[in-house]
Amino acid sequence: MWREITSSHGSRPSESDPGPALPATWACSLLMVFMALTHRWRRALLIPCVALTAAALQQTGGVAEAAPGRRMTESKLTESQKMQLFQARRNWGLRSYDQRLALLKSGKSCLERAQTPEAGKTCMKQQKQARRRLMEQGRQVVNAERRRLGLTPLPDFRRQGRGRS
Repeated sequence: MWREITSSHGSRPSESDPGPALPATWACSLLMVFMALTHRWRRALLIPCVALTAAALQQTGGVAEAAPGRRMTESKLTESQKMQLFQARRNWGLRSYDQRLALLKSGKSCLERAQTPEAGKTCMKQQKQARRRLMEQGRQVVNAERRRLGLTPLPDFRRQGRGRS
């Protein structure tokens, strides 16, 4: 097979000198050589890859599992609980629509009035704080419904060190 892709003087073909001794299918032959080498490399690298994968899975447990005492996943809720939580979220979304719209408008007008980078940064910070307050109110509404249903409340992610503050 290697003889097919070499020129008449025994060197490998180059793009600048394809040479008349090369067959028309030299690219296919080169691909076959590459595939053969790749197969050998795959066999040689199989054991280390399997070992690394096994080590990684052993450290993480392989499957994401909830820690004991964590809230019940959505998949374990009954259909009635899912529906009641959906209705609570939907009702909050509808009730808070005007607040969210006013928040967007005030943020836009603040940014339009800002004349310096510091003023723009202050607007962005105020906007972020207002969004967080609104999200906290929504979380409280959902948690009240979760408690009513006998479920654990949603955690406050900022207090657990997740996300950016």
